[in-house]
Amino acid sequence: MAKRALLVGINAYPKPNDLNGCLNDLDNMAAYLKTKHGFADADIQQIRDKQATTANIVKALEGLAASLKSGDQAVFHYSGHGAQMPTKTKGEVDGLDEVICPVDFDWSDEHAIRDDDFNRIFSGIPAGVELVWVSDSCHSGNLERAEWPRGIVAKARRILPPKAIQAEINEARKAGKAKVRALTAPSKLNVALISGCRSAQTSADAEIDSRFNGAATYYLLKALRQDPGAPLDDLVKAVDKALASAGYSQQPGTFGSHAIRGRAFLALEAVPV
Repeated sequence: MAKRALLVGINAYPKPNDLNGCLNDLDNMAAYLKTKHGFADADIQQIRDKQATTANIVKALEGLAASLKSGDQAVFHYSGHGAQMPTKTKGEVDGLDEVICPVDFDWSDEHAIRDDDFNRIFSGIPAGVELVWVSDSCHSGNLERAEWPRGIVAKARRILPPKAIQAEINEARKAGKAKVRALTAPSKLNVALISGCRSAQTSADAEIDSRFNGAATYYLLKALRQDPGAPLDDLVKAVDKALASAGYSQQPGTFGSHAIRGRAFLALEAVPV
């Protein structure tokens, strides 16, 4: 059984879209995987800041998927911006995609990673693999900047669209054509997604205990340490409760393989393959 992790974090977006806590998320996740799940440094690939281009992330994802064999455990963690983009067919807007934003994101198809890209890459993962995907980003088209409760210092992990893109989004919504395709993993894939928020919400890049983190990642790791044997679905419910108690409105969720979601984080070794 092999262990693999791909951790992607981006603080260094062009201002004013820069973030503060994404690299800390990677450090925290890597430390957890090594101390609690026996990952070695060689098992963990990190792509940080300027290296996190569209081409580099896609190449690393394809390499991760191609390397996995039945019985392997893997984690893909993304901390950075998310956005909503129009889907275009024959020149007309027919829906809205949710995407993650590499460091070279510029609202073009060439520099965004869409749900279709993830489904294509993950569809080749063989049965018996346990892949947990954590996406601590926003997937929202909301034009209003997030307002955090008093005492919370945070940024929203999403990039506001330029006027031309926003006009297309507004036109699609007005025409009733917009169908948001969330970054969700279909249940038929051998992957479970933990999303930091719902598709119409923002994920917080927040100062917690005098250090910036993704709020979802912070409370996920806290919940894992408190109850490592909890099934993923129950674990994320605990994260949701903790976020609400701390004053965050974002609601994390789980998607994808019901088998993986029904057992503890990286507990494949306890399940016959």
